[in-house]
Amino acid sequence: MISDIAIVEYKKADLSNCLLVLAFPTVGLISSIAGHHIVQSLKLKEIGAILSPQLMPTAVIHDGYPSPPVRIYAGKKACGPHDSCDQIAVIMSEFIPPYEIMKPLADEILSWAKEKGCRIITALEGTHKEGDVAEESLQVYGVASTRSMKELMKKYDIPETTEGMITGLNGVILYSAALLKQDALCLLSEAHSDYPDARAAANIISKLDIMLPGIKIDAKPLYEEAEEIEQKIRKFLDQSKPTAPALPPIPSNMYR
Repeated sequence: MISDIAIVEYKKADLSNCLLVLAFPTVGLISSIAGHHIVQSLKLKEIGAILSPQLMPTAVIHDGYPSPPVRIYAGKKACGPHDSCDQIAVIMSEFIPPYEIMKPLADEILSWAKEKGCRIITALEGTHKEGDVAEESLQVYGVASTRSMKELMKKYDIPETTEGMITGLNGVILYSAALLKQDALCLLSEAHSDYPDARAAANIISKLDIMLPGIKIDAKPLYEEAEEIEQKIRKFLDQSKPTAPALPPIPSNMYR
């Protein structure tokens, strides 16, 4: 851990036995779109933030309230395999963390999750679609850090990615969790890389809904409002350009 990354809780929250979802932007911004949908669908409350002078110097405005670029939301919800978790938390951002802090940021998140007693970490990720694939044929794959998470993927018929690479924060989270024997799962949804892909986000939400029936997340609005959501995300990114440096290019996250 390094001293200039701090996880701040606005009020101390009991997150023991919690499902922690990580929603940092990748290909098609599907993680951010899915994260927003989870927070809004479940009416989760903002309970904290991750602060660092190296993160994007931006305030995110929602309902007239300014928040840091990396926020933490939580709420009491029965979730997890067989409702094994009784709370859900989401760490979400619309901006990619700088590459030089991804490892210490991942370490800080894993340390905090262990300290808070979080049961399972689920990272949401986009991966470039291969070839000319129809929208309805886009797939969701998975990578697990432990044997129990592999069994969970098998139970819910999530194809396992056995060879390849995941770059960025989710990649670091996965291998670090594996070394620590911490239960973590990364869901990868095939997505378009040249625009915000709400349809791919809906695919990953649909898979979460099947895996975690206690949460009751409805992906239908995402499918129905995909174009509108994509336009809102484009507008949000355009508005950030005058006061923020350009986002780094999103690399190809997965090669199979």
